[in-house]
Amino acid sequence: MLILLIDDNEKLCGLYQQILAKGGHDARIETDPTKALDAIRAVKPDLLLLDLMMEPISGWDVLEQIRSSPELAELPVIILTGKVLTAPEALKYGMIIEGFIMKPLERNMLLAAIDEVKNVLDESEERYLRALSSGMSPDKALSCKTAIKKMKMLLFLRETLSKQERLMSQGIDEGSDLMNNLSALREMIAREFSRIHQETENCP
Repeated sequence: MLILLIDDNEKLCGLYQQILAKGGHDARIETDPTKALDAIRAVKPDLLLLDLMMEPISGWDVLEQIRSSPELAELPVIILTGKVLTAPEALKYGMIIEGFIMKPLERNMLLAAIDEVKNVLDESEERYLRALSSGMSPDKALSCKTAIKKMKMLLFLRETLSKQERLMSQGIDEGSDLMNNLSALREMIAREFSRIHQETENCP
C-alpha cells in the first residue's frame, strides 16, 4: 500500500518508514501537521497513519479537517497514540477511523494492523461490488460496503468499553462524568450495532 505517515517526531517517522518498507509498503512522511491536507492531496495515499499528540495542532484536529473535506473524507485512517482512547474520544471519533494502534509500536504489531485494515477494505469493496451486481442501488450498495468497516470499529469500541469498565474503581459515583461517558458509549455501540444490522439485512 501507499501509506502516508503524519507525525511530528522525525526520528520515529524514519523508524516507522523503515518498518513499513520492509513490510512491502511505500511509506511517505509529513512531520508538520499543519501541512497534512496538502501532503495527502500530493501523495494520494491508500492509507493514512496519523499521530495524535502533535503541535501546533493535534491528530484529532487533522482528522476533523480530513473528514470535513469532500475529496478526502473517505481516506482510511489509522490513529497512532501513546495514550488510551477515552470514552469521550471513542464517542466522538470512534466511527470515523479505521484503526487504532498504541505506541510504542513493534514491527509485527504495525504491519499486522495495516494488513488487518487492508483486509477489511478489500472485503468492504467486494461487498459493494457484489451488492451492485445483484441489482442493488448504488446508495444501498454503499451501505453494505461501509457496514464492514463500521462493524470492525464497533468491535474495537466494545473492547475499549470493557477495558475501561474493568479499570474503573468501585468507588466512582454513578453520576460522575466517567460513568455518564461510559453509559453514552455503551448506548452508542448498541444503537450502531442495531442500525448496521438493519441496513445490511438484505445485503448479498
